[in-house]
Amino acid sequence: MLYTGEKKSTLSVCLILRGDFSVIAGAKGHSLMHHFKLVGMKGISECISKLLRTSGKRRSDSDKTKQSYSVLPCRRFSLVEIKAATNNFDDNLVIGWFYGKTEYKGFIDDRTISVAIKRVNFIKAWRGFRELRTEMLVLCQLRHPNLVRLIGYCIEDEQEGFLVYELMVNGNLASHLYATNPDPCLIPGKRRLQICVGVARGLHYLHTGLKHTVVHCGVNLRSILLNEKWEAKLSDFRWSKMGPPSLSKALIRIETDTTNGFMGYEYSQSLQVSDKSDVSSFGAVLLLLLSGRNTGRSYGSD
Repeated sequence: MLYTGEKKSTLSVCLILRGDFSVIAGAKGHSLMHHFKLVGMKGISECISKLLRTSGKRRSDSDKTKQSYSVLPCRRFSLVEIKAATNNFDDNLVIGWFYGKTEYKGFIDDRTISVAIKRVNFIKAWRGFRELRTEMLVLCQLRHPNLVRLIGYCIEDEQEGFLVYELMVNGNLASHLYATNPDPCLIPGKRRLQICVGVARGLHYLHTGLKHTVVHCGVNLRSILLNEKWEAKLSDFRWSKMGPPSLSKALIRIETDTTNGFMGYEYSQSLQVSDKSDVSSFGAVLLLLLSGRNTGRSYGSD
């Protein structure tokens, strides 16, 4: 459900989506009391649009060190626009696929802007709708140089949905480290160190730079994307959890599979995570990136 509760001059927006996560965002200057029920894909799309129309400002002038959860500009695309951007889902534009999810290189705004478009089949992809919903609602509220930027979304039926991202032309980190014939010159030692620093900054922002804690829950070599300058950006927020600051000190239970990241010891024992799980996963990434050694796991496109 999505609730908007009135409290004097402050609009509080609380998203409680079937226990996946909860977000509270505030915006001054509004007085509104409304209640939505999410009914299928159309309900999700309508509620997202409502959030975007009432996007919040920074919460208070007294605390400018941390960003509050405020919905940032996120464009709603039509299916016609998505088809035009991908040349009607041209196979030649496919840049990745993974279990009911296909990623295309696309072009928007009269083909002046290159983007990545993720197509999620809700029937074929296990938990595809839940993952798309989570990623869409999380990324609509985050902006950081080391997080991949969500440009927009499209949900028009119960069969599939789309997310439109900035295009990361150098792909994911795994594709370079574990290519059939890797080119060591592409990611020299200094560049690897810069990638590590970029990922660390992104995680620090998620854990401490916001009013509420965000746990990524999926830090791995596939979820680290590289732009044209080889700058690292965290992606794949489909398993992410949001909550109050106490979340950083408490374990939360997640439903996941074995492919979403290098989950730490506490997860293997209790199936629960905290921000420390992200740190543990990042440590595994550091080891692989700086040593150049494989763990024995295979990495495909996602």
